[in-house]
Amino acid sequence: MHAYEKIRAEMLHRITRQIWPAGSNLPHEEQLAAEFGVARGTIRRAMADLVQQGLVERRRKAGTRVTARSAHSSTLTIPIVRNEIIASGAQYGYKLLAAEKGGSALDMTGDFKDAPLLHICCLHLSDGRPYQFEDRLINLDAVPDAADHDFNGMSPNEWLVEKVPYSAVRTILRAEAADSAQARYLKIRKGSPVFVIERQTRLDILPVTLVKMSHPSDLFSITTQTSLFD
Repeated sequence: MHAYEKIRAEMLHRITRQIWPAGSNLPHEEQLAAEFGVARGTIRRAMADLVQQGLVERRRKAGTRVTARSAHSSTLTIPIVRNEIIASGAQYGYKLLAAEKGGSALDMTGDFKDAPLLHICCLHLSDGRPYQFEDRLINLDAVPDAADHDFNGMSPNEWLVEKVPYSAVRTILRAEAADSAQARYLKIRKGSPVFVIERQTRLDILPVTLVKMSHPSDLFSITTQTSLFD
């Protein structure tokens, strides 16, 4: 591993654990070069990767700072379920079903193998009716604060979007027949059609979270449009 890659990894570590929180200024290049014992050009190369990923931003005369979550999320948008339901004119409800360490059944690719995991299941409601069953893994190496967070008051969907940076998102959409858990929580018959969104986020090479979001097929739809219709 090159020196700049090691420095970039340490910078990611500090951003992820909010040693350098969102909106804060990074130390000057001279300070970082002295700390890591390298030339300023090596520091610039490490920072350039973080700038490209949208995790930090450089401003002339203002230095380099960690990108604010709202600005970062505008590049790679992950919807907040509560906002979707409220925008539809319905009343939003939320219920935490389970939160426990361990479990990797969702990880079919093995990306989270050997990582310490937090497994969370919760339910989003629209006017009291089940709207989305959220089944999620969080990598505690990437998000250590999640281990002690109480998700009774805010869904992991909303908390992660607001608190945790990410540099890559992969989303899969599909229809499937409801299994026992989906049927129980969505209050539909086993085998009924459900619309599923699977999403994984990463921070550089580090997997952050993997989630499977299931919806009753008659309650959920996706609309896309150009600005012409705004």
